Order: sequence, then C-alpha cells, then structure tokens
Amino acid sequence: MENKTLKYIPGYYPYRIDEDGKVFAPHSKTGFPVLVKERNGMVNVRQDSSPKRVKVAELYRRAFNKLLPE
Repeated sequence: MENKTLKYIPGYYPYRIDEDGKVFAPHSKTGFPVLVKERNGMVNVRQDSSPKRVKVAELYRRAFNKLLPE
C-alpha cells in the first residue's frame, strides 16, 4: 500500500481525507487512521457528540478547496 497524504478537514477535526475522497477517523485507542464507511456518497461524522451525515464531496471541497473528481 502506497503512502497517501491525509489532510484534516476544517470544521470536522479529527477527521481526515485523502486525495481519493476516502474519509478517515482516528482509532480510539491507537490513534491510527481508520476508514469510515461510505454509503451513497455520504459518511457519518460525529460533531459535538451527535452523529451527522455529511456528503464526501463537501468534506473534500473543504479540505482541498476544489471539487471531488469523478
């Protein structure tokens, strides 16, 4: 597996995203990035201890300041 850079998503700390649009959350014990399940282009993100469904394209736009490539 090649190394990919993970960028933190502004407004959604500690979630990170890579160039391919895959969203990662830190493991609760080790802190290593764990892939978040994606369904219909959306992921579940916890903010202020409540889960919320957010589009991956929105997270990608926030992190990289460009649109998610198809």
